Amino acid sequence: MIYRLKELKGDTIAVPQLVFSKLGIAEEYNVRVALYVLATGVTDPDKICADLKLRSRISAESALAFWAGAGLLERYEENAAPGAEPSAPAPMRWAEIAAASRTDPMISSLIDCGQTSFARPLTHTEMEKLVNLYVQEGFAPETVMLCVAYVASRGKRTMAAVTHELKVWRAEGVETGEQADAHLKLLALRQSREEYVSSLLQISPEELTLGGRKAIARWYEVYGYDDAMVQEAAIQAGPKRDLWYWNSILKTWNAKGLRSIHDVRGPVAAAGASRNIRVDRAAPSGNDILKNATRRRSLIKKPE
Repeated sequence: MIYRLKELKGDTIAVPQLVFSKLGIAEEYNVRVALYVLATGVTDPDKICADLKLRSRISAESALAFWAGAGLLERYEENAAPGAEPSAPAPMRWAEIAAASRTDPMISSLIDCGQTSFARPLTHTEMEKLVNLYVQEGFAPETVMLCVAYVASRGKRTMAAVTHELKVWRAEGVETGEQADAHLKLLALRQSREEYVSSLLQISPEELTLGGRKAIARWYEVYGYDDAMVQEAAIQAGPKRDLWYWNSILKTWNAKGLRSIHDVRGPVAAAGASRNIRVDRAAPSGNDILKNATRRRSLIKKPE
Protein backbone atom coordinates (compact mmCIF):
# COMPACT_ATOMS: atom_id res chain seq x y z
CA MET A 1 0.00 0.00 0.00
CA ILE A 2 1.40 3.39 -1.02
CA TYR A 3 0.22 6.67 0.48
CA ARG A 4 0.50 10.24 -0.61
CA LEU A 5 -0.54 13.56 0.87
CA LYS A 6 -4.00 14.66 -0.16
CA GLU A 7 -4.69 18.13 -1.38
CA LEU A 8 -5.53 20.27 1.63
CA LYS A 9 -8.90 22.02 1.34
CA GLY A 10 -9.50 23.10 4.92
CA ASP A 11 -7.76 25.56 7.24
CA THR A 12 -4.05 25.08 7.89
CA ILE A 13 -1.61 26.38 10.46
CA ALA A 14 2.08 27.08 10.19
CA VAL A 15 4.19 24.80 12.39
CA PRO A 16 7.67 26.12 13.23
CA GLN A 17 10.61 23.88 12.46
CA LEU A 18 11.40 24.05 16.16
CA VAL A 19 8.44 21.75 16.88
CA PHE A 20 9.67 19.15 14.41
CA SER A 21 13.17 19.28 15.92
CA LYS A 22 11.73 18.26 19.31
CA LEU A 23 9.51 15.39 18.12
CA GLY A 24 12.10 12.84 19.13
CA ILE A 25 12.05 13.85 22.79
CA ALA A 26 8.58 15.40 23.22
CA GLU A 27 5.85 13.41 24.93
CA GLU A 28 2.61 12.86 23.06
CA TYR A 29 0.72 15.44 25.14
CA ASN A 30 3.50 18.00 24.52
CA VAL A 31 2.95 17.73 20.77
CA ARG A 32 -0.82 18.04 21.18
CA VAL A 33 -0.40 21.16 23.33
CA ALA A 34 2.01 22.71 20.81
CA LEU A 35 -0.41 22.21 17.93
CA TYR A 36 -3.31 23.48 20.03
CA VAL A 37 -1.43 26.66 21.04
CA LEU A 38 -0.30 27.27 17.45
CA ALA A 39 -3.86 26.91 16.19
CA THR A 40 -5.67 28.88 18.89
CA GLY A 41 -3.08 31.06 20.64
CA VAL A 42 -4.57 29.91 23.96
CA THR A 43 -2.05 29.27 26.77
CA ASP A 44 -4.42 28.97 29.73
CA PRO A 45 -3.60 25.61 31.34
CA ASP A 46 -7.16 25.02 32.53
CA LYS A 47 -8.67 25.55 29.07
CA ILE A 48 -5.95 23.46 27.41
CA CYS A 49 -6.58 20.67 29.90
CA ALA A 50 -10.35 20.78 29.26
CA ASP A 51 -10.19 21.04 25.46
CA LEU A 52 -7.53 18.37 24.99
CA LYS A 53 -8.88 16.21 27.82
CA LEU A 54 -5.49 15.90 29.48
CA ARG A 55 -5.14 13.92 32.68
CA SER A 56 -4.54 16.98 34.86
CA ARG A 57 -3.72 20.67 34.82
CA ILE A 58 -0.12 19.76 35.68
CA SER A 59 0.22 18.04 32.30
CA ALA A 60 -0.76 21.28 30.57
CA GLU A 61 1.61 23.33 32.72
CA SER A 62 4.43 20.85 32.10
CA ALA A 63 3.85 21.01 28.34
CA LEU A 64 3.86 24.81 28.38
CA ALA A 65 7.10 24.81 30.38
CA PHE A 66 8.58 22.32 27.91
CA TRP A 67 7.90 24.60 24.95
CA ALA A 68 9.01 27.67 26.90
CA GLY A 69 12.35 25.97 27.49
CA ALA A 70 12.53 25.00 23.83
CA GLY A 71 11.97 28.62 22.78
CA LEU A 72 8.49 28.26 21.28
CA LEU A 73 6.83 30.19 24.12
CA GLU A 74 7.97 33.05 26.34
CA ARG A 75 6.95 34.13 29.81
CA TYR A 76 5.47 37.54 30.50
CA GLU A 77 3.78 39.46 33.31
CA GLU A 78 0.02 39.07 32.89
CA ASN A 79 -0.82 42.37 34.61
CA ALA A 80 1.85 44.47 32.90
CA ALA A 81 0.61 47.82 31.59
CA PRO A 82 0.33 48.16 27.79
CA GLY A 83 3.55 49.45 26.29
CA ALA A 84 5.51 48.83 29.48
CA GLU A 85 9.02 47.45 29.39
CA PRO A 86 9.11 43.64 29.49
CA SER A 87 9.47 42.41 33.02
CA ALA A 88 11.95 39.82 34.15
CA PRO A 89 10.93 36.19 33.56
CA ALA A 90 8.90 34.66 36.37
CA PRO A 91 10.82 32.29 38.65
CA MET A 92 10.69 28.71 37.42
CA ARG A 93 9.20 26.08 39.71
CA TRP A 94 10.30 22.49 40.00
CA ALA A 95 7.75 21.14 37.49
CA GLU A 96 8.83 23.73 34.92
CA ILE A 97 12.51 23.01 35.55
CA ALA A 98 11.98 19.27 35.09
CA ALA A 99 10.24 19.89 31.77
CA ALA A 100 12.60 22.61 30.53
CA SER A 101 15.69 20.53 31.36
CA ARG A 102 14.73 18.19 28.52
CA THR A 103 15.19 20.94 25.98
CA ASP A 104 17.79 23.21 27.58
CA PRO A 105 20.99 21.24 28.31
CA MET A 106 22.34 24.10 30.41
CA ILE A 107 19.68 23.47 33.06
CA SER A 108 20.76 19.85 33.43
CA SER A 109 24.40 20.91 33.52
CA LEU A 110 23.70 23.43 36.29
CA ILE A 111 21.94 20.84 38.43
CA ASP A 112 24.68 18.25 37.84
CA CYS A 113 27.36 20.82 38.73
CA GLY A 114 25.52 21.82 41.91
CA GLN A 115 25.14 18.25 43.09
CA THR A 116 28.74 17.37 42.26
CA SER A 117 30.14 20.48 43.99
CA PHE A 118 27.93 20.13 47.06
CA ALA A 119 28.60 16.36 47.14
CA ARG A 120 24.91 15.65 47.77
CA PRO A 121 21.56 15.71 45.95
CA LEU A 122 20.00 19.17 45.71
CA THR A 123 16.53 19.72 47.07
CA HIS A 124 13.80 20.97 44.73
CA THR A 125 14.04 24.40 46.36
CA GLU A 126 17.80 24.51 45.81
CA MET A 127 17.33 23.50 42.17
CA GLU A 128 14.78 26.28 41.70
CA LYS A 129 17.19 28.86 43.15
CA LEU A 130 20.12 27.55 41.11
CA VAL A 131 18.29 27.47 37.78
CA ASN A 132 16.67 30.86 38.35
CA LEU A 133 20.11 32.44 38.69
CA TYR A 134 20.42 31.56 35.02
CA VAL A 135 16.81 31.93 33.83
CA GLN A 136 15.62 34.89 35.92
CA GLU A 137 18.76 36.72 37.11
CA GLY A 138 20.49 36.42 33.75
CA PHE A 139 23.84 35.02 34.90
CA ALA A 140 25.71 33.05 32.25
CA PRO A 141 25.50 29.30 33.00
CA GLU A 142 29.31 28.97 32.90
CA THR A 143 29.62 31.78 35.44
CA VAL A 144 27.10 30.13 37.77
CA MET A 145 28.87 26.77 37.56
CA LEU A 146 32.30 28.28 38.23
CA CYS A 147 30.87 30.19 41.19
CA VAL A 148 29.20 27.07 42.62
CA ALA A 149 32.49 25.16 42.41
CA TYR A 150 34.42 28.05 43.98
CA VAL A 151 31.98 28.54 46.88
CA ALA A 152 31.95 24.80 47.58
CA SER A 153 35.77 24.75 47.61
CA ARG A 154 35.61 27.36 50.38
CA GLY A 155 33.43 25.03 52.45
CA LYS A 156 30.17 26.94 51.86
CA ARG A 157 27.70 24.51 50.32
CA THR A 158 24.52 26.59 50.33
CA MET A 159 22.60 28.43 47.64
CA ALA A 160 22.63 31.57 49.80
CA ALA A 161 26.44 31.60 49.62
CA VAL A 162 26.35 31.09 45.84
CA THR A 163 23.82 33.89 45.33
CA HIS A 164 25.82 36.29 47.51
CA GLU A 165 29.10 35.50 45.74
CA LEU A 166 27.54 35.95 42.29
CA LYS A 167 26.24 39.39 43.28
CA VAL A 168 29.75 40.33 44.44
CA TRP A 169 31.14 39.12 41.13
CA ARG A 170 28.59 41.10 39.15
CA ALA A 171 29.45 44.23 41.14
CA GLU A 172 33.08 43.69 40.09
CA GLY A 173 32.08 43.43 36.43
CA VAL A 174 32.14 39.64 36.11
CA GLU A 175 29.47 38.49 33.65
CA THR A 176 30.84 35.98 31.13
CA GLY A 177 32.47 32.62 31.68
CA GLU A 178 35.84 34.02 30.54
CA GLN A 179 35.58 36.89 33.01
CA ALA A 180 34.64 34.43 35.76
CA ASP A 181 37.67 32.28 34.95
CA ALA A 182 39.98 35.33 35.13
CA HIS A 183 38.31 36.43 38.37
CA LEU A 184 38.92 33.03 39.95
CA LYS A 185 42.63 33.35 39.14
CA LEU A 186 42.62 36.76 40.83
CA LEU A 187 40.87 35.31 43.88
CA ALA A 188 43.50 32.56 44.10
CA LEU A 189 46.24 35.19 43.91
CA ARG A 190 44.54 37.25 46.62
CA GLN A 191 44.34 34.18 48.82
CA SER A 192 48.07 33.49 48.46
CA ARG A 193 48.82 37.13 49.32
CA GLU A 194 46.57 36.99 52.37
CA GLU A 195 48.36 33.82 53.51
CA TYR A 196 51.73 35.56 53.10
CA VAL A 197 50.69 38.63 55.10
CA SER A 198 49.14 36.38 57.75
CA SER A 199 52.45 34.56 58.11
CA LEU A 200 54.21 37.90 58.70
CA LEU A 201 51.56 38.84 61.26
CA GLN A 202 51.89 35.35 62.81
CA ILE A 203 48.15 34.75 62.62
CA SER A 204 45.98 32.38 60.58
CA PRO A 205 44.36 33.74 57.39
CA GLU A 206 40.93 33.10 58.92
CA GLU A 207 41.65 35.81 61.51
CA LEU A 208 41.82 38.52 58.84
CA THR A 209 38.78 40.78 58.77
CA LEU A 210 37.01 41.80 55.57
CA GLY A 211 38.54 45.26 55.93
CA GLY A 212 41.97 43.72 56.36
CA ARG A 213 41.54 41.61 53.22
CA LYS A 214 40.55 44.70 51.26
CA ALA A 215 43.59 46.58 52.57
CA ILE A 216 45.90 43.76 51.46
CA ALA A 217 44.32 43.72 48.01
CA ARG A 218 44.87 47.49 47.81
CA TRP A 219 48.58 47.17 48.61
CA TYR A 220 49.11 44.86 45.66
CA GLU A 221 46.44 45.87 43.13
CA VAL A 222 46.25 49.65 43.67
CA TYR A 223 49.65 50.61 45.03
CA GLY A 224 51.40 48.02 42.87
CA TYR A 225 53.61 46.72 45.69
CA ASP A 226 54.99 43.19 45.93
CA ASP A 227 55.83 40.82 48.78
CA ALA A 228 59.23 42.47 49.28
CA MET A 229 57.67 45.89 49.92
CA VAL A 230 55.12 44.43 52.33
CA GLN A 231 57.94 42.68 54.17
CA GLU A 232 59.90 45.94 54.28
CA ALA A 233 56.92 47.64 55.92
CA ALA A 234 56.83 44.84 58.49
CA ILE A 235 60.56 45.31 59.18
CA GLN A 236 60.25 49.05 59.59
CA ALA A 237 57.30 48.58 61.94
CA GLY A 238 59.63 46.69 64.25
CA PRO A 239 57.94 44.48 66.87
CA LYS A 240 54.56 46.08 66.19
CA ARG A 241 52.66 43.40 64.28
CA ASP A 242 49.57 45.38 63.34
CA LEU A 243 48.05 45.21 59.86
CA TRP A 244 46.66 48.74 60.09
CA TYR A 245 50.02 50.14 61.22
CA TRP A 246 51.61 48.47 58.19
CA ASN A 247 48.80 49.91 56.10
CA SER A 248 49.69 53.44 57.24
CA ILE A 249 53.32 52.84 56.26
CA LEU A 250 52.48 51.52 52.80
CA LYS A 251 49.88 54.25 52.26
CA THR A 252 52.50 56.91 53.10
CA TRP A 253 55.05 55.34 50.77
CA ASN A 254 52.53 55.28 47.96
CA ALA A 255 51.58 58.93 48.53
CA LYS A 256 55.28 59.89 48.35
CA GLY A 257 55.85 57.88 45.19
CA LEU A 258 58.20 55.39 46.82
CA ARG A 259 58.02 52.32 44.56
CA SER A 260 60.90 50.08 45.65
CA ILE A 261 62.95 49.10 48.67
CA HIS A 262 65.79 51.24 47.29
CA ASP A 263 63.44 54.25 47.37
CA VAL A 264 62.36 53.47 50.91
CA ARG A 265 65.89 53.04 52.25
CA GLY A 266 67.30 56.04 50.38
CA PRO A 267 68.36 59.25 52.16
CA VAL A 268 65.45 61.23 50.74
CA ALA A 269 62.93 58.79 52.17
CA ALA A 270 64.69 58.76 55.55
CA ALA A 271 64.81 62.55 55.70
CA GLY A 272 61.15 62.94 54.85
CA ALA A 273 59.81 59.95 56.71
CA SER A 274 56.44 60.46 58.31
CA ARG A 275 56.45 60.50 62.06
CA ASN A 276 54.13 57.53 62.11
CA ILE A 277 56.76 55.39 60.36
CA ARG A 278 59.39 53.77 62.57
CA VAL A 279 62.69 53.19 60.81
CA ASP A 280 64.26 50.81 63.29
CA ARG A 281 67.38 50.21 61.24
CA ALA A 282 68.22 53.95 61.42
CA ALA A 283 68.42 53.85 65.23
CA PRO A 284 71.94 53.30 66.61
CA SER A 285 72.71 49.85 67.85
CA GLY A 286 74.38 49.03 71.16
CA ASN A 287 77.77 48.64 69.45
CA ASP A 288 77.38 52.05 67.77
CA ILE A 289 76.69 53.70 71.11
CA LEU A 290 79.75 52.03 72.68
CA LYS A 291 82.01 53.11 69.80
CA ASN A 292 80.77 56.71 70.00
CA ALA A 293 81.31 56.82 73.74
CA THR A 294 84.87 55.48 73.36
CA ARG A 295 85.63 58.02 70.64
CA ARG A 296 84.38 60.90 72.80
CA ARG A 297 86.49 59.75 75.74
CA SER A 298 89.61 59.67 73.59
CA LEU A 299 89.07 63.31 72.66
CA ILE A 300 88.98 64.47 76.28
CA LYS A 301 92.40 65.61 77.45
CA LYS A 302 93.69 64.20 80.69
CA PRO A 303 94.58 66.84 83.28
CA GLU A 304 98.34 67.48 83.58
